[in-house]
Amino acid sequence: MKTIIQALRSGMTGFDDPAFYGARWASVYDDRHGGLDPESAVGSLAELADSGPVLELAIVTGRLALPLARRGVVVEGVDASEAMVERMRAKPGGTFVIECFVPDLTRFDRGQRVQALAVTEDSATFELSRHDAVQQRVTTQVVTLDGDGIHLRPVAIRYSWPGELDLMASQAGLRLADRYGGWDRRPFDSSSSQHVSVYRRA
Repeated sequence: MKTIIQALRSGMTGFDDPAFYGARWASVYDDRHGGLDPESAVGSLAELADSGPVLELAIVTGRLALPLARRGVVVEGVDASEAMVERMRAKPGGTFVIECFVPDLTRFDRGQRVQALAVTEDSATFELSRHDAVQQRVTTQVVTLDGDGIHLRPVAIRYSWPGELDLMASQAGLRLADRYGGWDRRPFDSSSSQHVSVYRRA
């Protein structure tokens, strides 16, 4: 595991570098995601934790970790930290829960997409995206034009289909226990735009 992470990091530049992403997004992350209500996720996670500790990967600004801690759940978080991943792998048992979107490739026209996010009297924010179907990558630039100039906020993701996540989990010694269409535990089906997947040790 250590060698793989080191190899990945050695090739990181720009879009792929967690430090680069954080430097561009940290100051506006909460504003950008302020419309997302974490309460249903927090309720489900607290129930799944069953008074045990929680480890959150990609903790960012604590959107889920802080409300969980206020409920009395012990939370540890990591963000692009090799040491914490190794610590997690050394702990026995537990439940591994992930929330993911289901890729909607119909959003792209010939591998690209342009969308106006906000237009006001003195500013405009739009999103430019390119989709690489072979690499399963989406590279995005969120651009804001205002009186202070041009602000660029890049995002790059490599998406995975639910079946791919199940395969990766099995290779890590985990099995899929449940999959829902959301934190309210509605059924996951072909119309679902997201999934909450619960894995346990095989």
